[in-house]
Amino acid sequence: MNALRRQFFFSFGVIGSVMPLMTVFLRQEGGFSFLQIGLAISLMNIPMLCSPALITLLADRSIDPRRILATAYTCSATVLTLLFFSPSITITLILFVFHGLAFVAMLPLQDGFYFSLAQQTARQGGAPPSYPLIRVWGTAGFILPSVLLYLPLSQGASPSSILPCAVGFCVLSLANSLTLPRITRFASPGGLPTRAAFATILGPNVRWLTLGLFFAFLGAACYYAFIGNYFDEVVGIPKPYIGLIINFGVLLEIGFTLLMPRLQNLVRLKGILVLGLGYMVVRMVLLASSPTVFIAVATQVLHGLEVLALFIGPVMFINRLARDEFRNSIQGVFTMLVGGFGRVIGGVAGGLAVTEWGLAGGLWYAAAMVTIGFILVACFFSRIPPPEEQVEESTLPSEVA
Repeated sequence: MNALRRQFFFSFGVIGSVMPLMTVFLRQEGGFSFLQIGLAISLMNIPMLCSPALITLLADRSIDPRRILATAYTCSATVLTLLFFSPSITITLILFVFHGLAFVAMLPLQDGFYFSLAQQTARQGGAPPSYPLIRVWGTAGFILPSVLLYLPLSQGASPSSILPCAVGFCVLSLANSLTLPRITRFASPGGLPTRAAFATILGPNVRWLTLGLFFAFLGAACYYAFIGNYFDEVVGIPKPYIGLIINFGVLLEIGFTLLMPRLQNLVRLKGILVLGLGYMVVRMVLLASSPTVFIAVATQVLHGLEVLALFIGPVMFINRLARDEFRNSIQGVFTMLVGGFGRVIGGVAGGLAVTEWGLAGGLWYAAAMVTIGFILVACFFSRIPPPEEQVEESTLPSEVA
């Protein structure tokens, strides 16, 4: 699992290089309006509407996922390099599409790779580490770029310096993907793995989780797209400190991720989702109503709960429904339906909200979307028991089960 830990570390380093200051870069050096920023974010995520499902299908059926990862990181490094030299808004927007095409499917593919490898290890008599203990390496990787970029940014370097940093992590991800272990394939009993994944995710209970998280991602797309601009233009935080403040929350996220098994014992996985979505609403309301440095820093303290609810808990729930023949595909389909449509629609809608109501108004809009998601998950979604509980229930007499 060490190679997979490194893979999560390096791949999230790409995101950590780009995410905190990308919209500041687009506004300051690209001359983008808020609506154009939202459009850029949506364009980057348009490939999410098809590529996660397609690429994870290929991983389930025919192509070695290690080769897919290597190809994608090569393409992503190339596009980010071209983005650094982009001379116009139009070319930048086009490059965002190609960056999304290369990168957005990689995270669900890595998730599917972990769950497949964990199943293979367990069959061989091993004890694989839990998903949070692997995913936490991604959190650590996300933090590192802001630390590396702090000194050059504080000395006046352009926000465009985030791009060479991202390219470097792409190259490391590419090199490491070649060291990942081989996964044993399982023949499909018939039909497309993607079709089985769709049917599972749109089942009577799971559809409420899917719909609730879709609304949560509508709000999250607006928040993550414009929080750097909000800190810069409304709160007045100097640019070198924006990434550090954001990564203060990410640093504490490591603790939440490591403590997730204990938290799960206390409130179960659904409870973690409900707490995380509820915190998202509170966080956005506090930031919108009180734009101070103190609130900006204080609302980062429980950021880890939000990550558990959006990015870790759902992946674990969905894997409980997967079978070996579509273990990759179900992650890709879920990413497409929730993250894909949520981010594409949320990017444009968030851009329109900020254009119409300002940066604070965008946060109020985001809070409203997440509130809908919170209600759907808390009130309508029933938890999916882990496999061991499902086995226990299936062995009980019918009148007891």
